[in-house]
Amino acid sequence: DEGLFLAAKGGYNNESHNHNDIGTFSLYANNTPFFIDAGVGTYTRQTFSSERYSIWTMQSGYHNLPKVNGFDQPFGAQYRSADVRFDASKQEFSLDIAGAYPAEARVKNWKRSYRLDGNTVYINDDYQLDESIQPNQVHFLTWAQPDVSVPGEVSLAKDGKQVSLSYAAKTFSATVETVEITDPRLTNVWGDRIYRLVLKENNPSKKGTYRFRISAAQ
Repeated sequence: DEGLFLAAKGGYNNESHNHNDIGTFSLYANNTPFFIDAGVGTYTRQTFSSERYSIWTMQSGYHNLPKVNGFDQPFGAQYRSADVRFDASKQEFSLDIAGAYPAEARVKNWKRSYRLDGNTVYINDDYQLDESIQPNQVHFLTWAQPDVSVPGEVSLAKDGKQVSLSYAAKTFSATVETVEITDPRLTNVWGDRIYRLVLKENNPSKKGTYRFRISAAQ
């Protein structure tokens, strides 16, 4: 009921009930979900057909993941994580998600790590591309509406609880997209909307490190 609960995953993009979501995470603060996986809507023919990944909830672009050189993660068992590690003493989980992206994304390596330290989560993305084609983006799906009025600091408030996400204002420009929900299986959980926070790289580079810090108000 108190503090932060963090979950993250590796895997490959042909798991049972797959979502094309290698490397994503979910974060609860004091029992309230802030950074989320939207879940699965009402099952239809489309859910179990070749059109499955046209459903937004199944796409990596609507998970807490980067969009690399304009590319999201595709479906297929060949798209997978590598070098997955968990250090219990440091409460740190890390993996290379480069293999989760298509060859066209030109990703040489992309090591993402999560470290939980008390009421703070540290997220690092160390990446190297063979070519920089267009600005990378890092997406965060949230239940609370993000306030991006202060560069470098995103504030989220829900059910009387508060969380903030810090990022390098020189590196990214922040925008917020509203995701309207009409499917009753999802509205029963989230209500009629959730949000996608988009951090878009200002100066594309073939190599770099992104650092994010998420802290819960005490």
